[in-house]
Amino acid sequence: MKTWYNKIMTNPSDRVETYITKNSPKWIKRMGLSHWDIEQVFINAYFGDDNGEDFKVTATTETRWQYMQAVIKWYLPSAVRHDNETLEKVLVHELCHVLLAPEQALIDTEIIHSANRGRYDGNQHDALTERNYEHLELSTELVTRAILNGWNR
Repeated sequence: MKTWYNKIMTNPSDRVETYITKNSPKWIKRMGLSHWDIEQVFINAYFGDDNGEDFKVTATTETRWQYMQAVIKWYLPSAVRHDNETLEKVLVHELCHVLLAPEQALIDTEIIHSANRGRYDGNQHDALTERNYEHLELSTELVTRAILNGWNR
């Protein structure tokens, strides 16, 4: 018979950190990213402002693709809301940002250079940047789903 004192009480943030730390090397290897230096950082805060929506960012990825370096930042107050299956999906999604970083950076570079040459005013630049971000997330999510579906067959 289980009693209240037999239950192990764990910090939800510890569960997330343990799961990501344990599973990221597996996915890094599966995705052919072992030659990258990828750091997992855990932050005890939400990312930015969600404009009052209850759609919190769980993780973000920053790369220095030309040096094969990446940092995946996990925002623990959002991450703890997810089960392990969802955390795995987010992990693979963020690793897809690493995988696609060189190609995705080309579009950012073109927008910046075009704006600097006066091709776009501030509003056009902002609209192109927003549209680029949306396409970047879509292409990343499509690759994520292809990898997960292919691996889990």
